[in-house]
Amino acid sequence: MTNAERRDPFEDLAQPITPQAPRPSFARELRSRVVVALGLDEAVPIVTLPERKPMTATTTSTSTSTVSPTAPVASVVTPYLTIAGAAEALDWYTEALGAVEAFRVVGDDGRIGHSELSIGGARVMISDDYPEIGVHSPASLNGTTVALHLEVGDVDDLFARAVAAGATSLQEPADQAHGARHGTIVDPFGHRWMLSQTLEQLSVDDYATRAEGSGFRVQHGPRAGTTYNDGIWGVMAYADPEAGIRFVTEVLGFEEQVLVRDPSGRIAHSEYRWPEGGIVQLAPADPGNPFLTEPGRNSSLYVITRDPLAVWERCQAAGVEVIRPPEEPHYDPGGMGFSIRDPEGNAWSFGSYAGGATE
Repeated sequence: MTNAERRDPFEDLAQPITPQAPRPSFARELRSRVVVALGLDEAVPIVTLPERKPMTATTTSTSTSTVSPTAPVASVVTPYLTIAGAAEALDWYTEALGAVEAFRVVGDDGRIGHSELSIGGARVMISDDYPEIGVHSPASLNGTTVALHLEVGDVDDLFARAVAAGATSLQEPADQAHGARHGTIVDPFGHRWMLSQTLEQLSVDDYATRAEGSGFRVQHGPRAGTTYNDGIWGVMAYADPEAGIRFVTEVLGFEEQVLVRDPSGRIAHSEYRWPEGGIVQLAPADPGNPFLTEPGRNSSLYVITRDPLAVWERCQAAGVEVIRPPEEPHYDPGGMGFSIRDPEGNAWSFGSYAGGATE
């Protein structure tokens, strides 16, 4: 048998090479690294929807041109810190603030072009000085005009840890009129951090009362009388609204904002706030309510949360009926969501997906 007649057995197992699209989360991360590392135009959106087929538009001259739809940008604001000595800063934030580093991109000159870390549920990006493209740190500007407000579980403990690790104390932890206890530090790299621990949830009116005589006036925003910024409120009907209230507050974790009863004791109006934003109204399903007379029929709400697992654990402890166990939705890589049904048949879904699908 000649060499030409010999057949490589692996050729029988070979499959044609077919290009595969990368995972959306990987594509976003890679794009972010490239934009920062190469100093590209920051106006170019980093987080975009996947490419769509171009639309064809007809002009007045009967010619055609392709018009690509504008991709929406995720509505998330992430602090981006510039630091002289970013590598040292990453170590400090890890030790002093309990941060967890996700990754870093290091240039040939040793400077960090981009890095990301998380502190609790907060995401922070960090890079070195790049004065050649107008990126300066507080050290080169002799100060900073921006403060980072960080919600923590024990402000006194974290404040003490940070100061012991080299931070400068600007304000010792103290209870504030707005219902939080907070202290302020400047880290060794010039950035100011306001460490805040929520002690109680206050309405704007309560805050205004407590602030009297302090030299500052607390006023409502353009939508006077509201303490939230939600244009659409969901409504859930319950044959036993008192039990419904106990369920959404004790099991799901909603907070009571307003509860109005008529002279007979019947609930006339209610507002229950999700701690991370959003209002749901609980109403009695009875003949006295012409809009909600059939509880549990086609009633469903989706609630956005950074920590769906915490809600899931409370639901499991309460023995709630599960519609959909925790899973990573295909449209939210790295996210998680689940759905349950309350005792009256209403469906509740909790998840980390906040809009702007990536695939």
